[in-house]
Amino acid sequence: MTLRWHSTPLARTAVVCLVVGATCLRLDWLATQSFHARERARVAEQVAALRSMLEQRLHLHLAPLAASAAVVQLKPDLTTLQFQRLGQSLLKEAQAVRTLALSPHAVVRHVFPPEQARELHVMPGESALGVEQSARDGTVRLAGPMQLSDGAIGMLARRPVYLDPESRLQFWGFVSAVIDYERFILPVRPLLAGADIDVALRHVSPTGAPGTAFHGAPATFAGSPETALIATPDGFWEIGARLRGGWDQPRPYSLALRLLMLAVLLVVGAATWLLRARGLRNKMLLRKLESGEAARVQWVADTSHELRTPITILATHLDAMQDGIIAPTPANLAVLSDTVKEMERLVSDLHVLARADAGAQALQCQAVDLAELCAEVAAAFAPRLASHPLRYSLVDTLPPGCVAQGDRQRLGQVLSNLLGNSLRYTDAGGQLQIGLALDGQQIVVSVEDSAPGVPDAALPRLFERFYRVDESRSRASGGSGLGLAICDAIIAGHGGRMQASHSPLGGLRIDILLPAHAPLAHHGDCP
Repeated sequence: MTLRWHSTPLARTAVVCLVVGATCLRLDWLATQSFHARERARVAEQVAALRSMLEQRLHLHLAPLAASAAVVQLKPDLTTLQFQRLGQSLLKEAQAVRTLALSPHAVVRHVFPPEQARELHVMPGESALGVEQSARDGTVRLAGPMQLSDGAIGMLARRPVYLDPESRLQFWGFVSAVIDYERFILPVRPLLAGADIDVALRHVSPTGAPGTAFHGAPATFAGSPETALIATPDGFWEIGARLRGGWDQPRPYSLALRLLMLAVLLVVGAATWLLRARGLRNKMLLRKLESGEAARVQWVADTSHELRTPITILATHLDAMQDGIIAPTPANLAVLSDTVKEMERLVSDLHVLARADAGAQALQCQAVDLAELCAEVAAAFAPRLASHPLRYSLVDTLPPGCVAQGDRQRLGQVLSNLLGNSLRYTDAGGQLQIGLALDGQQIVVSVEDSAPGVPDAALPRLFERFYRVDESRSRASGGSGLGLAICDAIIAGHGGRMQASHSPLGGLRIDILLPAHAPLAHHGDCP
């Protein structure tokens, strides 16, 4: 016997292990990429929050300059007392502003609070030409953070003031403010000092050229950080943030998860080897149990549904009789009697199927001449066949002496049920044909009728319990919907099977396949 390499348990185990291993590696890669994407999104979210807070802080602490400039435009000759009151009012909200100063003609004259040094309001390294240029073009400047003359870290903001702001021809002077950097940055320090995130701030010129970093490590801007720009009066601040140690950080528990994947791979390999080496018995048993449970649930649901109609009829008529709505006449009592008989037939059919499911069918087997049995059943149906009418024929091609081993009464019950179905559903003037043939070691009993037929979708479901075809074949439908299911159970108890197909006559064909036996081969209970 030629054994292909891919059909051996070892090869199949190797293939399964390769597939599972590749899947585990792919899942590990996807999990890592997802982790990195979440981390970058977390950093970007922190950068956005930091940008929003810094923009709010800048707006808050530059607002006193605009307000002071507006007051000076209305009243250029502010007295010292008036300016002190103005400064006290403006700096209530902007608490990081150390001092506010007025500089008519670029000379510091008024400072609030008055005890603060005036030299703090001088832009470091700015020449007279720079002051003149700022006064001429109206540039608002923000310098720093830097070390002030008193040793503190602060920022200096300066705004030119014009008495005619539209034409900018009457230059009055400057309004300036010294902002304490530590107090300015204090509310945002939690975002600047993340546990695992490095954050840096640097100046960017109006042309986009990066400047020096004034907070954090300059190396933070290397390695594809998450960035954001904040507009300042004379340029930008740039925020840069990235994970401490870089973006390619191992995700938490990655080593443990990879070891777990390896263990899963080994377990899957071992399980595959056992399944392929020992067979799929447990899996098949599980499927059988699941299908049995599903069938049991469906059985209970279908039975309750079928019993509901006759019980409802009985309850309705009895209630009506008790209430005096209808009288207990013989006709009404006949309706109740017919309903009880219908329930008796249904319960009897259910009992037969229950015994078949339990493998407890009482079959008294003997050699059965099927041609003789078919003739007996057809003779019993002769009056109904003539009144319908249906043309009946029997085609017997069995070799002499070929008989079936089975319970004659039960096999007759199956044939009676099939002929009754044909009478019930076949159009008048149609045909009914029974065929007997030998196919190998099986006897095939075929029952065919003429139109109407059965839809293709209904053929595989004809032997299901309580199934009815709701098409043209159900126009005269009656019974419990258990007839074919009982027939199938009886034939299965004989070691055979039933199948349905389309008949060449235009209707339905039911084939009964039974094992062929020699005459008088066995007597007594069917095995």
